[in-house]
Amino acid sequence: MTDTRRHSRAPLRRSSTPERILSAGLATAACIGVVGLLGVRTIEANAASADAGATVDTAAPAADATSAAAATTSTGLTEAQLDAYAADLAQEKERLDAYRAKLVKTATKLQRQAERQAAAAGASATRTVTSAPATTVAAPKPAAKPKPVSKPKPVAKPAPQPAAAPAPKPAPKPQSNTKGS
Repeated sequence: MTDTRRHSRAPLRRSSTPERILSAGLATAACIGVVGLLGVRTIEANAASADAGATVDTAAPAADATSAAAATTSTGLTEAQLDAYAADLAQEKERLDAYRAKLVKTATKLQRQAERQAAAAGASATRTVTSAPATTVAAPKPAAKPKPVSKPKPVAKPAPQPAAAPAPKPAPKPQSNTKGS
């Protein structure tokens, strides 16, 4: 026995413009919803892992509720965590200060070397002038500073001449619709 029932299914493509707009809107809303859900879950997971790392040993005697509230800040961090962070910051500050001092020392060393080279270049120039024969020798002139190159000025284009008027076309000959007379 053959099954003669026909299955009807929804069309695979949306044909009208409103249906396309509706489909695009629903797809966009679904994507945004999934991204938002993942973001919320990630934030909750991060908060849970931070709380797990910040838990106090339960075997220790429990302190009263006011001291527990005072031990945490409004952001949920404990005083011990803040102190550890402050110690890390102080250590990083010391490292950066040492690095800055090293940079300053290197900069002054390079500055001194440049001054020595300039002095040596000046001394060698004066030695060549003084050790020259009795003829008149001029000290070498410092290199002239290059003059800034100005942009070339645009060449003035001649004013356009008005085009000559086109020659008048001859009037079309009248045609008749009758065949040979």
